[in-house]
Amino acid sequence: MLKIYRFYFISILLLFISTSNISAQDFNGDWTCAYATTDNSANGTGIQTISVTTVDVNKFVALVSQSALPWEDGDACYLVGYNNADSTNGRLGTTPYGSSSDYRQVWLNGFDQVFMNHARDLASRDNLIFVPNNDDAANILVFEITEDSVVTHPMRMSTNKNPFESRSIWAIDIDSAGRVYVTTEGDSLSPSEVLIYESPDVESAWSGTHDADPLYTITLPDNGDARGVTVNPEGSVVYVSNFVTEKVHCYIGDTDNGYELYDGFQFTLEDTLTASGGTFLDPGPWGLQFMPEKNILWVACANDYETGDGYEYGRYYLLNPNTGEILDTLDAAGWNYLITEAYNSRSGGTVGNVSGYTSPYNVDFDSGFGVYTQSYYGWTVDKWEFNGEIPTIDLTITSIEKTDNQLPAEFRLSQNYPNPFNPSTTIEFSLTNAANRLTLSVYTITGELVTDLIKSNSFSSGSYKITFDASGLSSGLYIYKLDDGNRSISKKMTLVK
Repeated sequence: MLKIYRFYFISILLLFISTSNISAQDFNGDWTCAYATTDNSANGTGIQTISVTTVDVNKFVALVSQSALPWEDGDACYLVGYNNADSTNGRLGTTPYGSSSDYRQVWLNGFDQVFMNHARDLASRDNLIFVPNNDDAANILVFEITEDSVVTHPMRMSTNKNPFESRSIWAIDIDSAGRVYVTTEGDSLSPSEVLIYESPDVESAWSGTHDADPLYTITLPDNGDARGVTVNPEGSVVYVSNFVTEKVHCYIGDTDNGYELYDGFQFTLEDTLTASGGTFLDPGPWGLQFMPEKNILWVACANDYETGDGYEYGRYYLLNPNTGEILDTLDAAGWNYLITEAYNSRSGGTVGNVSGYTSPYNVDFDSGFGVYTQSYYGWTVDKWEFNGEIPTIDLTITSIEKTDNQLPAEFRLSQNYPNPFNPSTTIEFSLTNAANRLTLSVYTITGELVTDLIKSNSFSSGSYKITFDASGLSSGLYIYKLDDGNRSISKKMTLVK
């Protein structure tokens, strides 16, 4: 009977993993783990691994940090570099192993030294590694990965947050101009913030006084704990996760004019389940990462430092960056069970393509769209590959501009201009009333949906314009339609290449 049940469960699991990738029509393929750095070996990270940042294909830096509360003075915190990595090769240097390790890496520049302390995320720019550290001044420390090790780089920036007053820093990302985005830790009584610092290419304090004010500060609209932040390369769209409210927020703007919360993007993690041992699991969103070129927002979803039954849940959702719609799922816990027939096991202690203990807190990518994750309790870095074509999603929300706040005379959709066009055109529309579910869609002449430029978004009354980039489309006649839930207008436009 047990064998029949196990066969039935695995069959259902295989069906779930395969269909979860097909359910979003643009994702026709499967995610598989190409390799996992084997634990308890010369290639292992050594202990709990909370984040990873990618420098190149199979070249990355892992963050080891025993950071689950309550913090202890002897908790390990250090960086492990890898180059030409696979499951058994690539680690640079040697690191301590096991739960008795209390090694803390030191950022050292002359007489200036800072010990790494309860860092929980990483970001990279070229060979530089940025670490939001929780020393007395909550410095953003900078290291560099070389051919054989990870070493101190002379730059650091004090955020002047006090980790001992529950105002520690947590997540980090960097845009293409080098601006640094770091979150502060809030709680159920206070909101988190996103501090945006000028690029080290521009701000001399990174190498001098190590103390400068942020260019801009975003305060989340709800109390809680921002464990993830990511930006598009231009820095015009910022996504922040709140683990407590289980939401991901989207902001649009820039550091000169400020950022505004974009209500058209909506994502709340609604996953809850009772594990086989009876434990109620209520996971939240952790690390975020924006996949460049493909414009897909990845959200790492996991339990709150939960072992045992907690290993039965852990997944990555791939979101539409404009709306928050789930496009695909990478189910790490499902993969663990598929390979090992358990959620907390590695046959023989090490397996080259599975972490074995699901605890996925962060994610990053290489230039070939290889996906790198980590297992906090598996003590591994895992690389995933997709056997199909990862679709490209147009990031349209950056191109919406409000042109007039005055109340328009009518609900109107203007003819696009230029028309015909190649490859982009401007569409203007006016709203006499606030719209809670405004949609602006593009269809083929036969009625097949091409894209939603706006999908069920909230807009105040006024006049707007949006740029539509049709670079990926063929020449032809298209229809665009504006719908506020009560009224709709359609017009035709022509793409000529």
